[in-house]
Amino acid sequence: MASPPTMASAPTNTYTQQLASGTVHEDVSDVIYRIDPEETPFVSALPQVGSKQILTEWLVQTLNSAADVPQPEGFTAVISPSVKPVRMSNVCQIFARTVGVSGTLRVVDSIGGEDEYNRQLVMRGIELKRDLELVSTSNIPKAATDPRHMAGMPTFCSNGSVGAGGTMPVGDGTTAAVPGTARDLTLTLVNDAMQAAWNAGGSPTIGLMSGNIKNYFSTLSQGGTGNPIVSQNIQSTTASQEVTIMGAVDVYRTNFGTLDLAPDRFMPPNMILLITRDYVELAPLPERNMVEQPYARTGDNTQGGIIFEGTLRVTAPKAHSAIFALNQ
Repeated sequence: MASPPTMASAPTNTYTQQLASGTVHEDVSDVIYRIDPEETPFVSALPQVGSKQILTEWLVQTLNSAADVPQPEGFTAVISPSVKPVRMSNVCQIFARTVGVSGTLRVVDSIGGEDEYNRQLVMRGIELKRDLELVSTSNIPKAATDPRHMAGMPTFCSNGSVGAGGTMPVGDGTTAAVPGTARDLTLTLVNDAMQAAWNAGGSPTIGLMSGNIKNYFSTLSQGGTGNPIVSQNIQSTTASQEVTIMGAVDVYRTNFGTLDLAPDRFMPPNMILLITRDYVELAPLPERNMVEQPYARTGDNTQGGIIFEGTLRVTAPKAHSAIFALNQ
């Protein structure tokens, strides 16, 4: 059968719509779509226990090492040495995002159908929470001079590893890690970091990492030389297996606990944080926890912002671990 003919162009002077026609209504969706990511897996997982001062302090108690010391019958008491608590601290940092909207824009018929000032406040709040995630996972020590900067979680991690020539943080928020020479992620690095936290009394349950590391982690389930995988998707009910990776590496079982692997868009690359959730808190100051602040008018506009002032309180730094200087 023959195909239908291709029609000729419209007759001369035919009035057509085209995109440039000035008499046709626009077809604009009454929804404003947002693509930027909002997930903040670290700060969203933390309990909130408020601060009372811009310098928040806490005590960390450790015990004497276990020892095998037989005592003589009828002994005369000798007082055992005491271990004094260590006072640790972090400083509250001010986070702020502001907005200004003209009086006109607040009353005209806008796409989305809501007050533009209120919509912008919601956007600033989301942005501020992302800022908090970024800073909380940063390898930046505390600074008490104005503007104050709180110590990020990695600076409290003295357990874990760095590359050749690097140094781990002291573990009190005063020093950053020096990563050293980058190396590939291995399961041995993860297991050693988990064991170090376990030896100190911790039990990490969250593994935070960049998307690149999360993607690379899934390739470790393929096995191979130096990769001690015994099986995938196995729940051991008899003798414990060396390592089991579950499915797409969303859950990773080690001999020292099970990790939920969470990709975090805002934490530094080339690093994994292993977090024991019970030993870290988000500590906002009273009435400074993601609150709206209206500002004075300077003319025909409305100004305001969203404020957070607070810090991280890492109540047992040795319960956590960090792996620095990864190639991925």
